[in-house]
Amino acid sequence: MPKLIIANWKLNPSTLKEAQKLAGSIKKVRKNTVVLCPPHIYLSQVKYPNLGAQDCFWQDRGAYTGQVSPQQLKDLKVKYCLVGHSERRQVGETDAQVNFKIHALLEHAIIPVLCVGFGTTAEEDDLAVVDILRQQLDQGLNGLDTSKIIVAYEPVWAIGSGKTPAPEHAEKVSLFIKTKYQVSKVLYGGSANLLNAQSFISQRNVDGLLVGGDSLIPNHFNQIINY
Repeated sequence: MPKLIIANWKLNPSTLKEAQKLAGSIKKVRKNTVVLCPPHIYLSQVKYPNLGAQDCFWQDRGAYTGQVSPQQLKDLKVKYCLVGHSERRQVGETDAQVNFKIHALLEHAIIPVLCVGFGTTAEEDDLAVVDILRQQLDQGLNGLDTSKIIVAYEPVWAIGSGKTPAPEHAEKVSLFIKTKYQVSKVLYGGSANLLNAQSFISQRNVDGLLVGGDSLIPNHFNQIINY
């Protein structure tokens, strides 16, 4: 079954020229669905079949300095949008705000990718992790048609650390999320890279990956999207 592979470039690269070169280096494949999420400032000038945003605001217009609305993203042909990433939660984003954003994205037919896993630690067992995820999912998905939403499980301790949980753990978590919340797909993120990508996406209930650092290395990312 085809997988969904999302590249989160975060605050990279430094120039539009570099962003365009990077996008041009990523293969267009039929085997899997690939989404590039460059910084907002490059979205209008980066060309790729599927573009995603790294975040959004929940209002379409108004006195909200520095914010970007789902309506504006839709005008740029953006198809996906990350919400609730741990790096946003770390600076104060709440589950209620995440919920507002998902509502707004669905109103504009943009697919939300809800990131969960902030607050987890490497020492916790599966049940403790599920308790943390349940709180984020209960509030983040409140009042929504969950069949239109993708969830990305990102254990915060793994992001950028080079360390990952066992693929079997990701499988158990993904199965729990699908069974309880009936979301469309569950992805794994958190130091997903060339060395471990295949072990995660070979799990039955892991529908794809959210890739950070290796999405900036064309040779690595092109191999990942062709698994």
